[in-house]
Amino acid sequence: MKNDPKGIALALTATMASALILGLISVWLNIERVDKAYNLRRMEKILNEQEALEGKLEVENNNLLSPIRLRKLAKKYGFGPASQGQIRRPRENRKQ
Repeated sequence: MKNDPKGIALALTATMASALILGLISVWLNIERVDKAYNLRRMEKILNEQEALEGKLEVENNNLLSPIRLRKLAKKYGFGPASQGQIRRPRENRKQ
């Protein structure tokens, strides 16, 4: 077998080009992975903030609708239990 300098040079060039392309792809994938990780952290932070806000709003809603508070407000404004005939219920609209 002869040592073919053109064949060796071509194989070496192809190998180096392949290594360069694989290296660039590896760097690009790593950048994408880091970008996705930052986006995931940002979305997790937003989700945690929204869950905390939801909890605070639920506590506030429960405080505003607590029976003790409503009794105090009713007493303050002179309201009392409804007597018979004061409560009206709307009729259901039935399609026939």
